[in-house]
Amino acid sequence: MHPGGSSWIIDSGCTNHMTGEKKMFTSYVKNKDSQDSIIFGDGNQGKVKGLGKIAISNEHSISNVFLVESLGYNLLSVSQLCNMGYNCLFTNVDVSVFRRSDGSLAFNGVLDDKLYLVDFAKEEAGLDACLIAKTSMGWLWHRRLAHVGMKNLHKLLKGEHVIGLTNLQFEKDRPCAACQAGKQVGGVHHNKNVMTTSRPLELLHMDIFGPVAYLSIGGSKYGLVIVDDFSRFTWVFFLQDKSETQGTLKRFLRRAQNEFELKVKKIRSDNGSEFKNLQVEEFLEEEGIKHEFSAPYTPQQNGVVERKNMTLIDMARTMLGEFKTPERFWSEAVNTACHAINRVYLHRLLKKTSYELLTGNKPNVSYFRVFGSKCYILVKKGRNSKFAPKAVEGFLLGYDSNTKAYRVFNKSSGLVEVSSDIVFDETNGSLREQVVDLDDVDEEDVPTAAMRNMAIGDVRPQEQLEQDQPSSSTMVHPPTQDDEQVHQEEACDQGGAQDDHVMEEEAQPAPPTQVRATIQRDHPVDQILGDISKGVTTRSRLANFCEHYSFVSSIEPFRVEEALLDPDWVLAMQEELNNFKRNEVWTLVPRPKQNVVGTKWVFRNKQDEHGVVTRNKARLVAKGYAQVAGLDFEETFAPVARLESIRILLAYAAHHSFRLFQMDVKSAFLNGPIKEEVYVEQPPGFEDERYPDHVCKLSKALYGLKQAPRAWYECLRDFLIANAFKVGKADPTLFTKTCDGDLFACQIYVDDIIFGSTNQKSCEEFSRVMTQKFEMSMMGELSYFLGFQVRQLKDGTFISQTKYTQDLIKRFGMKDAKPAKTPMGTDGHTDLNKGGKSVDQKAYRSMIGSLLYLCASRPDIMLSVCMCARFQSDPKECHLVAVKRILRYLVATPCFGIWYPKGSTFDLIGYSDSDYAGCKVDRKSTSGTCQFLGRSLVSWSSKKQTSVALSTAEAEYVAAGQCCVQLLWMRQTLRDFGYNLSKVPLLCDNESAIRIAENPVEHSRTKHIDIRHHFLRDHQQKGDIEVFHVSTENQLADIFTKPLDEKTFCRLRSELNVLDSRNLD
Repeated sequence: MHPGGSSWIIDSGCTNHMTGEKKMFTSYVKNKDSQDSIIFGDGNQGKVKGLGKIAISNEHSISNVFLVESLGYNLLSVSQLCNMGYNCLFTNVDVSVFRRSDGSLAFNGVLDDKLYLVDFAKEEAGLDACLIAKTSMGWLWHRRLAHVGMKNLHKLLKGEHVIGLTNLQFEKDRPCAACQAGKQVGGVHHNKNVMTTSRPLELLHMDIFGPVAYLSIGGSKYGLVIVDDFSRFTWVFFLQDKSETQGTLKRFLRRAQNEFELKVKKIRSDNGSEFKNLQVEEFLEEEGIKHEFSAPYTPQQNGVVERKNMTLIDMARTMLGEFKTPERFWSEAVNTACHAINRVYLHRLLKKTSYELLTGNKPNVSYFRVFGSKCYILVKKGRNSKFAPKAVEGFLLGYDSNTKAYRVFNKSSGLVEVSSDIVFDETNGSLREQVVDLDDVDEEDVPTAAMRNMAIGDVRPQEQLEQDQPSSSTMVHPPTQDDEQVHQEEACDQGGAQDDHVMEEEAQPAPPTQVRATIQRDHPVDQILGDISKGVTTRSRLANFCEHYSFVSSIEPFRVEEALLDPDWVLAMQEELNNFKRNEVWTLVPRPKQNVVGTKWVFRNKQDEHGVVTRNKARLVAKGYAQVAGLDFEETFAPVARLESIRILLAYAAHHSFRLFQMDVKSAFLNGPIKEEVYVEQPPGFEDERYPDHVCKLSKALYGLKQAPRAWYECLRDFLIANAFKVGKADPTLFTKTCDGDLFACQIYVDDIIFGSTNQKSCEEFSRVMTQKFEMSMMGELSYFLGFQVRQLKDGTFISQTKYTQDLIKRFGMKDAKPAKTPMGTDGHTDLNKGGKSVDQKAYRSMIGSLLYLCASRPDIMLSVCMCARFQSDPKECHLVAVKRILRYLVATPCFGIWYPKGSTFDLIGYSDSDYAGCKVDRKSTSGTCQFLGRSLVSWSSKKQTSVALSTAEAEYVAAGQCCVQLLWMRQTLRDFGYNLSKVPLLCDNESAIRIAENPVEHSRTKHIDIRHHFLRDHQQKGDIEVFHVSTENQLADIFTKPLDEKTFCRLRSELNVLDSRNLD
């Protein structure tokens, strides 16, 4: 026998099919383990080089064949054949291989020179498709002909419609991987033609729609829709955030089971985190309710409620559009649509309305009126004069769920009211207006009469007829003589016209005795639950409390292994990965040969201004320190808003009496496309099981990448410019837009956005535009930003860091320390104190760093913190005592902050001062500056000068130069707000420094001053800055240069508008 592709030896001692000819392989995979080898019968070994497939004819091949080094024959393994379901029969002349399943012959061979040989080139071999991998020519032609379907190819072959297809069989005996990847579609979901439930509440379908671009009048963005499977009765609940779903669902299920006296057996929802979480599952487990889920990305399996969502939104859109009702009333429209479809749509199989199937009664629709139609609301409260109108105009918003009344919008008051005394104009005053004579219509056509048959109850609606008794839970009694007297007195107060009306009523027959419902308002103290001093706990407050404490984890894990054991953090991580998928951040690819950046999870608890944990945030970040410059990144700089810019915007809003709002871009960096080719590792704990060695190729920026902030800023900048915004010339994070004389301004701080306008509609339009482009988290009015607590009051705006201050005091163990009235004593100048006792450098630096951040809203501690910061390299005990003095001052003033009053001027003015040779270490002077917009302090500094001044005048001149720099920047920034300022006043208390700025002649005593400080003189001559003298007593910058006595310090602190927030209440 000679080695070849068709002649093989059947060997009972061979462990695998193997050969030594590499040229025979049609497909081949190299063996990665160089230690694998085969032992021959003579004791020698041959290395296994690889594994592949060998073609033995035009249509057949043998799979799983080893390529063995130095092997001179082709061997078929008997054991491998047996594992494939065959039996081998050896005789003295031949060998036969039979199928074990049916005993039929698969192929046979002959005995030749003591070896059993099979030659697959001979027809006698009888090749079997199950033994060897059959490469069907039909499948080859399927691929050649652009993957046309097998059925179509079979028709072409059978009808002989083409030439060239002969002796083929087109049979789809296996799936084509390429066709599945390119053509596969979802499964067919047929409509149900049978009832699968037998009673109400047996199965509830639920889903959430939203977020809606416009906030509803109640501040909602989402709608929770619940549909009963048996009756198709629908309930809609409106939510401000998806996190409210859990509490709303629990309350609904408890009320539904109580009011219907039926148990809910099952609920069905999608896989959203608002439904699929530990808290909901625990509640359902306690109630004995089974939770069913639709398959991921298969909304058809939850089609009952999905179609109901579409119906509700389509009907609401139609009703809003008929009379051009503002879109902020979308929730009222959806609620009215839900009220209608429960009473007018017939069940497809049971042929009854949802209302009848649920309650057993036919619905009454006589009280229905056109949504958005004009109406006239009777004024029942006291009118200003006898000739004031008795009715005001409004429009219909729907039907109240718990009273027999309409919900209407009062145009005069701008409020939604509930009333039954209404007259409708359903033509909205068109030329086709119909005049209706109430004497010619039935009683049921009158709105107030028809309302008697309105069904009330937001969970279980019930229609009460006139003879029905009222609920037993309401105190009722017939009117007494005192009541009638009070009623008559109230009527008399309305004026003479009302008196005539009363007399006419008295002349008519007495009406039947009416039933009046009264509500007890005063309760005995022993019947009140809880602490009276804490006020009333409303449902919304309780829901917010439960949201913070019951549905989030309060522990921040350090490692991903710990987080994977906590369901709340697993949910947070899954939400982060869902954002990646939604934004198409990466694609999974084989590992390249270039640099791959690692990834890690960062876990943080988001808190509000009161320190309450509101959200678990899991962030997947890249290990940017592993990036290679020029390969993984190029440009990295991204502008960030300065705190002075934010304070300027706050002062501008206070001056123009408009409110600022804030919004947050969810996973902002994931929106910024990157130009470089960057690869990162798969998320720890969430590696793909099929491709564990693959990596992720980024198409969008990832947190932690050096170029991520720049990519996000460019993405947001280009979007805003495309929407007619202008970039600030001095501050690239400020974007402005002017429309009809109204200025809209927004300040960007990475993914946090502050915005406001003198026109409220501009803010609504901006919110809508941003929501359409990015996934936003609307936070409403600006209240908590970058650690600042912002209170926008009637008389001005107050910013503080009260929560941060209290946390700071607590962290450094100073909560019970004795309060101090000033942050530093009058002898507060300290030196190196080289002989003093050293203290913990790390703890000292931590204190200084924390206090420096607090200086952003506490200018009163700026000087003392900066002086203590000079000794961070080798702090001594005396320096630590000075820092603790600052903390003791904070204990006495934890609620202090900056007040921006309304109504003041908006003139830019600066103060500069210096403390000549104040530093005991190197005798350098300290510069102090502050800048105001009217009475609003927006910028300040306290800084040691870089060179030793030879005179007081020089020190003051250098300080004035530093103040000039800040004033010029603010002057340029204010141009973006529409203010073109010139001759900005700079107040200095040193006459010599003022003369140096005014006199261009160099004197012998001033020529040594560095030339860079003389630009003050240049801008003085240009008219940009004008230096004025101010008395030392009125020099507000004095507080930033040297320690002051208590009286002077408190006076200057008050002049800076640093006030106690407790005095503003």
